[in-house]
Amino acid sequence: MCNALSPEKAVIWSVLHGLEPASPLSADHFTLPAYRVWFACAQALRDGGEAVREDTMIRALRDAGHHPGRAELRSLKRLLGNPPPPRIRGNAGLLAQALLDRHAGRRMHIERLIN
Repeated sequence: MCNALSPEKAVIWSVLHGLEPASPLSADHFTLPAYRVWFACAQALRDGGEAVREDTMIRALRDAGHHPGRAELRSLKRLLGNPPPPRIRGNAGLLAQALLDRHAGRRMHIERLIN
């Protein structure tokens, strides 16, 4: 069984739990549309002084005009309901840098993809 996790999923998982890396991320750094809107909504909630929880995220998503399907809601609930494991927390900066490098068209180091 493969235990790999995409850098995008690892970073959004960290962001949802307030473990944002020092790198300046934006929604544009994510390729998956769901992760883009999740990132924007989580940022908007925090900027407004609200906690990022299942109910507040679902409300924020709908307020943003995004109506997640069942599979997307399950994924969001799973990520919000479980804190990122130590391997993700410990590598959040490297994984975020991998997203920044990819977005800028720079080469990504393979070790940044393996967490």
